[in-house]
Amino acid sequence: MPQSKILVDTNAYLRLAKTIRPLLFVPFGDNEYCLYILPELNDELASRKLQSKFPWVDDDEFAENRKHFPQIGRKQKKSIQQTFEYVWDHVQTELPGPSRVDAWYIAYALELSVPVVTDDQDMTDLAKAFDAQVMPTLELLKIMLDCGHTDMKTINGLVEFWKYFSDMPANFKADYQRLFGDQ
Repeated sequence: MPQSKILVDTNAYLRLAKTIRPLLFVPFGDNEYCLYILPELNDELASRKLQSKFPWVDDDEFAENRKHFPQIGRKQKKSIQQTFEYVWDHVQTELPGPSRVDAWYIAYALELSVPVVTDDQDMTDLAKAFDAQVMPTLELLKIMLDCGHTDMKTINGLVEFWKYFSDMPANFKADYQRLFGDQ
């Protein structure tokens, strides 16, 4: 069975990678879900601001795990580039807010027909503008829970960690209730 690729954006990666290890490039579940980042995420993580807030991203374990990207052919690469230019033009003229990296994620998602995990509302709006598949981090955690790739203790630990650092995903209460009920 072929993998069911899922792209993970910067905020979702930073919320999950420290707890669910290794986060990327590990198939799970009957559908062979496999999480990927884009090379552009590594460029974004190299910024001083993120390095000072998340010093662990440079640890060998995490840097090594971020070396796997979705396999794309030359023709797909060209299509992704063209889609990126179209999406980025839309950002610059219609929907300021998303970053260039966000636009790359949407371009890849569209061309590869895969979902993107993000809690960034500007990026979610951009995805909706182009009918790209998007899901919040909690929805990914629900998939992982249903596949036995994580458990409620881990999920609730993550939630407590997010609360402690005031890093709650957008729409957290509604999404948590919808996905996990009164756990």
